[in-house]
Amino acid sequence: MSAKPRYHAASATLVLLVVVFALTVFGLLTLNGAEAANTQPKCGETITADTTLDGDLVDCPNHGIVIGADDITLDLNGHRIDGDGTPAAGCNPRKEFCDIGVFNRGHDGVTMRDGSVREFDAGVFVFKARASRVLDISSKKNTSFGLIFNEVSHSRIRDSSGSDNIPPEGDGLGLFGSHDVRIVDNTFRNNPGPGIHVADSTDNLIKTNRLSDNGPAILVEANRNEMRDNRISRGGGIVVGPGNRNVIARNHVARAQESISATGRENLVARNVVVDARGRGISLGVDFADGPDFGGADNIVRRNVVNRSGGDGFLVNHKGSYVLKRNVSTGAKDDGFDVESRSTRLAKNRATRNAALGIKAVKGVIDGGGNRARGNGDKRQCVHVKCH
Repeated sequence: MSAKPRYHAASATLVLLVVVFALTVFGLLTLNGAEAANTQPKCGETITADTTLDGDLVDCPNHGIVIGADDITLDLNGHRIDGDGTPAAGCNPRKEFCDIGVFNRGHDGVTMRDGSVREFDAGVFVFKARASRVLDISSKKNTSFGLIFNEVSHSRIRDSSGSDNIPPEGDGLGLFGSHDVRIVDNTFRNNPGPGIHVADSTDNLIKTNRLSDNGPAILVEANRNEMRDNRISRGGGIVVGPGNRNVIARNHVARAQESISATGRENLVARNVVVDARGRGISLGVDFADGPDFGGADNIVRRNVVNRSGGDGFLVNHKGSYVLKRNVSTGAKDDGFDVESRSTRLAKNRATRNAALGIKAVKGVIDGGGNRARGNGDKRQCVHVKCH
């Protein structure tokens, strides 16, 4: 008697073979994907998956690495992306972007981290993107910017640096046309341009950064930005203007020229410490010899301390209205407070041991009372306000 066909056994074997084949293919695909993510890119290459460098990129003739997808991470893994220090041959900067170390154009959710970029036109450039992060990136010896964010939102730059960029431009960080960007715990040193340059940008936070030997340390030509708890030494200080509703608070500025300067409307300058300014300590409004004056309105200046400034401790330009309350000027080489605007209100300020007057105010200034002056070089101590 002939044996009956064993259909069930055959079916089981077929299913097993299909499963084994599928697992094998899946494993190969997974392996290939992992290999792709960890393949070392070449200079100018566009990446579209998470990428970790396993070595330096050296003497890139144009771009270093170009970001080509959303929600990916470029981990430099401690390595360097290095340009050749010359303009990219055959690339016209008037028509296209040229010579950028890491370039993200329009991709959201991208993280760049842990390494260094140098000797490009711009080290790291993020353009028209959202939720980008630059973490622990050092960018130096670039022609125009160490780091630049243009038309960016809800992003972060942290634990990074933009230093030693090249004259005559060489900004540490440029933030243009952007909003809701946090610039926190970074270092900017030895830049001929501003350490941090903010223009046409709103609602950004610049906090706990360290800046030294830059042009202006922080230059803000924008509205509703906050500069808090930064430490600045030598070179330029914080310059706001023209700008409205900005906050300059709890910064420490030492041995800088024009340490804090503000023009515009409804700005707050509060609880800053200025030490050994080479020029004036805190200036409100700008008086150009060969151009228009810039003042402001409804600006509040309170609880600031200026010690040993090379000029006036506080200077208030004749154009604009200000409230100065509970500020201290000590040891200035000129007046403690030089107030040229009759629309300024002075209340509970203190001036001691300044070389000239404690408070020099124009006739008609608003005396809010409680001002104190003693030990100043001019025995009158104060003019046009009452001082105790």
